[in-house]
Amino acid sequence: MSDVILEGQEALGKALHQARAGEDKQLGQKVRELGEQFVRLTNGLVRLSSIHAPENSAFNEPTSQLVNALLKLDRLIGQVMVVCVEGQVFVNDVRVRMDDRMSGPQALEAELARHNCGGLSFTRPIDSEQVRAMVSCIAGAPGEGNPLVDFMAALRACGVDDVTPMGRFRLKVTGETERSASAVELQRTLQRANGVVAQAWSSLGANRTPNPLPIRRLVNEFVDASADGDVLQKEEEASDNLTSDEFSRHCIRVTTYSVLIGRALGFSPSALADLGVAAMYHDAGYAMVDEDGYAPAFSHHGTAGVRVLSRQRGFHPAKLKRMLAALEHHRDLDRNPSLYARIIRIGDDFDNYTRLRPTGTLMSPAEALVRMASAAGVAYDPQLFQLFVNAVGTFPPGTLLRLKDGRVVITIGGARDQARFAKPVCRVLRNADGTIPEDATIDLADPGLQVAEVLLQKR
Repeated sequence: MSDVILEGQEALGKALHQARAGEDKQLGQKVRELGEQFVRLTNGLVRLSSIHAPENSAFNEPTSQLVNALLKLDRLIGQVMVVCVEGQVFVNDVRVRMDDRMSGPQALEAELARHNCGGLSFTRPIDSEQVRAMVSCIAGAPGEGNPLVDFMAALRACGVDDVTPMGRFRLKVTGETERSASAVELQRTLQRANGVVAQAWSSLGANRTPNPLPIRRLVNEFVDASADGDVLQKEEEASDNLTSDEFSRHCIRVTTYSVLIGRALGFSPSALADLGVAAMYHDAGYAMVDEDGYAPAFSHHGTAGVRVLSRQRGFHPAKLKRMLAALEHHRDLDRNPSLYARIIRIGDDFDNYTRLRPTGTLMSPAEALVRMASAAGVAYDPQLFQLFVNAVGTFPPGTLLRLKDGRVVITIGGARDQARFAKPVCRVLRNADGTIPEDATIDLADPGLQVAEVLLQKR
């Protein structure tokens, strides 16, 4: 028994070393080879389906090989996600290279596209009977209403519960990330976010394996759409017409604040995406249910988050960072929390103080900044906190102000630059004569507009 434990510890140590190194070329090559087998074998089985019934012995050998390839991939990288996009195939972000003379990515992509599907996610390896059923569903006629939903239903009806079809993907064109973000794009992303986050939490609560791909796609969209301009203003404006549960909105706001800090640190887009996914999952522990039938207590939700996120098999940098962030995002500096945890704590506490405080009176955003500033160097990394302050400004979004002209406004934007650090964009809530304006937005940077006082919100 001790030898088994020792071997397990050595294997885990190797995995952690690979994660810290950031890449493993040998592992990548193995994934490419097995991915090539998956594409070739799946294409061959789909062609066979047009000639033979699934129970025909001609399926035996290629089916056995496909089962073996999926089993090896699962052992190497955990949950397997095969994505087809614009004539290419990726297995967990590793591009599969194939001989153009062989039936390759284009053929598989075309078959899946008939079902409006862009890829397949394997929660765990599937057996020969399930492979035959999956291939039969791929080769079958697409649904007339919603082909992707019908494809999913067909898989489930055949007992293929561990394969989830995904929507279509596309590659970015050169320079696309440099285009100006629009409030419309951000609003669409936020509208999708509510459903994606709610679905992710529902899945975790049902004891299913975490599938971070939909969350990562969402965060990638958010990173792109928030690249330029005042993202806080756009987020506030886009949120006006959203109806969602407060917990989902909390996860999205914490992600917004975390990405702001990460961008100020000079994170690359991929690092911002990793940070954003970690922020989305920072309270994953609350999706668990203890023996008493209730969610874990505050003091235990970090360890509960590690347990639920560890269900995703395999070890890789992004997963380990998510687990650390879930475990450490309430730790003070003297306990050496990871970088992601230190970033997320700032956004998490700010949102809890101003929007989602379970106990006590909610603070105005300006008051919360003062409260948090007193804990900089103890609870919060002072450099990271300063970057956050630089982003949200003197009067963060949600602060109620009375102007010297008598109007009452609420801030909806952050600090766009040094000159406008205390001059955000605001929405007028009440005119000086007490009347209510219709959709009046003003910029405190305009001449003649001055703040008389900060008002306390009553909630």
